[in-house]
Amino acid sequence: MKINYKWLQTFFDEGVLPSVSELEQELTFHSFEIEGVEEKDGDSIIDIDVLPNRAADCLSHRGIAREISALFSLPMKKDVFRESDELSPVTEDTKVTIDEDSSCSYYVAVSVCDVEVKESPQWLKDRLESIGQKSINNVVDATNYVLFDIGRPTHVFDADKLDGEKPHIRTRRAKNGEKITLLGGEEKELSDTMTVIADGNSDVPLAIAGVKGGAYAEVDENTKNILIEVANFNPQQTRITAQQLKLRTDASARFENNIADRVANYGALEVTKLILDIAGGTLKGYSFNGGLDEGNTEVEVPIKKISKLLGVEVPQSDVENILDRLQFDTSTQADTIITKAPFERRDIKIPEDVIEEIGRMYGYNKIESMSLPDPEREPHINKKYAYAEKIRSVLGEKGYTEVYTYSLRDSGEVKLLNALASDKDYLRNDLSGGLVDALDNNEHNMPLLGIYDGMKIFEIGNVFTDGGEETHVAIGVRSVGKKKREERNKALLEDAKKNLEELLGTALPEVSTETLEFNLDSVIAELPDIDHYPHREVISEVQYIAPSQYPFVLRDIAVWTPEGVGGEEVLELIKENAGELLVRVDMFDTFAKDGKVSYAFHLVFQSKERTLNDTEVGEIMKSVEDIIQNQEGWEVR
Repeated sequence: MKINYKWLQTFFDEGVLPSVSELEQELTFHSFEIEGVEEKDGDSIIDIDVLPNRAADCLSHRGIAREISALFSLPMKKDVFRESDELSPVTEDTKVTIDEDSSCSYYVAVSVCDVEVKESPQWLKDRLESIGQKSINNVVDATNYVLFDIGRPTHVFDADKLDGEKPHIRTRRAKNGEKITLLGGEEKELSDTMTVIADGNSDVPLAIAGVKGGAYAEVDENTKNILIEVANFNPQQTRITAQQLKLRTDASARFENNIADRVANYGALEVTKLILDIAGGTLKGYSFNGGLDEGNTEVEVPIKKISKLLGVEVPQSDVENILDRLQFDTSTQADTIITKAPFERRDIKIPEDVIEEIGRMYGYNKIESMSLPDPEREPHINKKYAYAEKIRSVLGEKGYTEVYTYSLRDSGEVKLLNALASDKDYLRNDLSGGLVDALDNNEHNMPLLGIYDGMKIFEIGNVFTDGGEETHVAIGVRSVGKKKREERNKALLEDAKKNLEELLGTALPEVSTETLEFNLDSVIAELPDIDHYPHREVISEVQYIAPSQYPFVLRDIAVWTPEGVGGEEVLELIKENAGELLVRVDMFDTFAKDGKVSYAFHLVFQSKERTLNDTEVGEIMKSVEDIIQNQEGWEVR
């Protein structure tokens, strides 16, 4: 959310707003992360990362000003949310209908006549353009200004473009295949899961509810009479509609974060006042339908719970001061604080929400780090975890690598109601399928990993069947080469199976072509208890290197050398002359004959910036071969 510093100043008395650097520090440590500050035309534009739990009240200049007011104990010069939200006068010149299934709970239509649509005043254009918004005309700019000023989306229709002597606005479900041309000319095809604002007389769709307006009743330079729309739409449906249409807007971003109902009335009052001020005209009145919720309910917070949860004693006077600065309506009864957040705060529902507010305002830097107290009792050994550790140790010693595969699959016994994708609509009922996928996906990377005899992996994880959740152990192997692969695979699996059977003292299922899998839960029940966890060696010197996204190139080279020349000497010569693109070199064969020794190596080349081609790798290999040939008694085979 981009915030204009001079715009913020309008909420406070002249000269009292702290500097940009002070705002950065306090907001960062108590409220939101600052993404950056840009100096633009003598003003500062602050980019604030407003998190989802505060999007309902802080995606606006007013919301950030209210936060600053609380942080600095700085009274706001004006706050429309603390004024009357009565809509007057009421008119019946416009009819508003809300269909029951339209996902609209409240709709206000404001009728204004005899406006003059023209260029916006310079101050309005400057403010909008400073935060990246293009000026269109004074009426449309007024709606955008209110959006970024108090966080309330509104929309304007040209009333004379609607059918009938008496305008009729209707919110209804869209029809499957129904089309609408949006502002800007883009056409969208709708479905009956979406809601539209329609001309109740002609049934023509005027706008996609909560997302974007249509071109049918667009305001232009000839517009004289307007209808201002301010409505409350279901946040879930708004989000789904925006995603389906690939049309996320500033309006939908606010609706989908569940703006407080009462903000609709304030939005209607503010946009009407601004349009009358900069476009003239006469207010005929407000028409509305639906209802508003009652806002937040009281939350009871035991005083002792505050210090217990935060880990620091916050004086009760500080607690009361913080809640007062946040404009929470608070009272104390015995050892309990009873408080209610302002209507625009949709995130305060349970005691922990209130305590979080107290903690961040008090300052997390005031909470000293402390060692955890000694446990009141010796924790029991988790038998399943202990045996899982033993299994990890046994398989690790046999050269197996542990992997974690997806729990969501394209088949199984438990189907998801809200699948993320068509190939992830079931919970897995085994681990073997994921291991085989891992073997398939990584087989071509074996040279890059220095694996030339085959891959050996395992997983310990939960699977989901009609009978419930189970913990399984699965092993997967894949030998190099096609010849006798199945035979070699089974030999590896039988060897691992034998070691696990010795550890667990029980027979395990038969191995398949590439995998072995068994239910650890059923095995655990028959095993003796363990009185301590197995020791695992901690490897401290581990360095992470980001993998390249580009493919590698594999080349082999074999070298005859005189007796007495070691393979390490040849290896070092290759490394020294193959350049930076050589990422791995492994010796895979050696034999002696007629007073000479042959060493064979795999060379793996890869770039982090581009895809290598055969020509440049060939030139590197030619250079390496020439240097080898120049060594006395050495020869490239």
